[in-house]
Amino acid sequence: MKFLDSDDVIIACSTGMTSNAALAVIRISGFKDLSFFSGFFSKNLAPIEPRKVYYTNLLDGETHLDDLCLTYFKGPHSYNGENTLELSIHGNLLHVERVLNLFTRNGLCRLASPGEFTYRGLRNKKLNLSQVEGLDLFLNAESVFALGQGLSLLNGDLQENYHKLYELFLRHKSALELSIDFLDDVGEETAQGYFKESLLGLAKSVSALAKRVLPQSQSLIEPDIVLVGLPNSGKSSLFNFLLSQDRAIVSSIAGTTRDYLAEKIQFDGVNYRLIDTAGVRETKDQIESQGVARSLSRLKNAFFRILLINPFETDDEAFAELLKFDYDLIYFSHSDVAGFEEKKTLFVDRFCRVASGQNLNILSLDEKFIHNILKLHINKKYLSLTSGNPILLDRHKSLILQLETAIRSYQDLAENESDIAIIGSELNTLGHCISELIGIISPDQVLDSIFSNFCIGK
Repeated sequence: MKFLDSDDVIIACSTGMTSNAALAVIRISGFKDLSFFSGFFSKNLAPIEPRKVYYTNLLDGETHLDDLCLTYFKGPHSYNGENTLELSIHGNLLHVERVLNLFTRNGLCRLASPGEFTYRGLRNKKLNLSQVEGLDLFLNAESVFALGQGLSLLNGDLQENYHKLYELFLRHKSALELSIDFLDDVGEETAQGYFKESLLGLAKSVSALAKRVLPQSQSLIEPDIVLVGLPNSGKSSLFNFLLSQDRAIVSSIAGTTRDYLAEKIQFDGVNYRLIDTAGVRETKDQIESQGVARSLSRLKNAFFRILLINPFETDDEAFAELLKFDYDLIYFSHSDVAGFEEKKTLFVDRFCRVASGQNLNILSLDEKFIHNILKLHINKKYLSLTSGNPILLDRHKSLILQLETAIRSYQDLAENESDIAIIGSELNTLGHCISELIGIISPDQVLDSIFSNFCIGK
């Protein structure tokens, strides 16, 4: 990130630049004092008080640009710890651009990079890394559950659990130091009791978090519903029906879909990505071959898998590749074609795993199919997987699993090792992992990954 060490005054439209709106909020941060804005407003800013809203005119020399409301947040008591001015202006995009240019054209400010306001909050210790990740999750959530966990990471129960974990670690560390420096004062039996008790509390806290890490690869942050099958199995037709639009090209020519298509579809407060994949088959066409490989990749990490089978067109080798995966729903398409039942029976005889597949006539599908069958199965799975309040972020899941392994190793060492120095060294390793989970320490590559996902103005 280019802005890591920057102290420039930065400006951005925090409400976005995608469409006209009644109001837009422009945020300016990093200035020394309010004299920085001398001449830009009809109101004298010197006597204004922080956190109060004032009505004024925005001026470009003698030209009146807008009537607006402004609010001053004095650092360090602001979102990112810096002096910040927020301007609520009229939201026509041309006007927003004009106001941004007013402050940037003479070099007074520069346009902020995505996430730069929040990064300064991290740098100024107004937020830790896990809170920043919670904000990122909240801003980009595709479900009500993800919204809730984002807030929980920002200032809620999950953040409190992380702080409790760190406090238990510090308590255990002090117990170890007690055994080293004050053994003669408290006695060996008291010191050992405090050591064991504090270690047990730490281990229980790690175990409780580990139970919230799902042993699966499917993403619950942006869950994929993947339609897969051999060419001409009806994937694109079903894809178009579910979207209520002709998004994918439908043709009887094999290989028409040469790469996957993805569109959002919402069921009960969750935004899923519906994916139509390229038909899986052996092909010498390099482009189609890449599409098949991408199809299998999307299938591997899918939240919900739907297999479509056209019993009239089979390829045993390609179908065997698809059967390496488990499926949530299996449908036999072309059930309206003469000879369907005979072909289906022959297919099931060869691949008994698909015997549970249901017949599907795409031409006669209606809303009942979506609401009473597909939606029911998808929602049931999502609610089942989120019922235990699982932790969503991959970095957190990975570190918690590392912690679970590390605490077990440390417990074995503490039980069998008498050298306090060795135990202390292993405890420091454990503490580093906890600090990284909470965000006390922040690897640069993690920062790059997080802030690249932020919107400009936040």
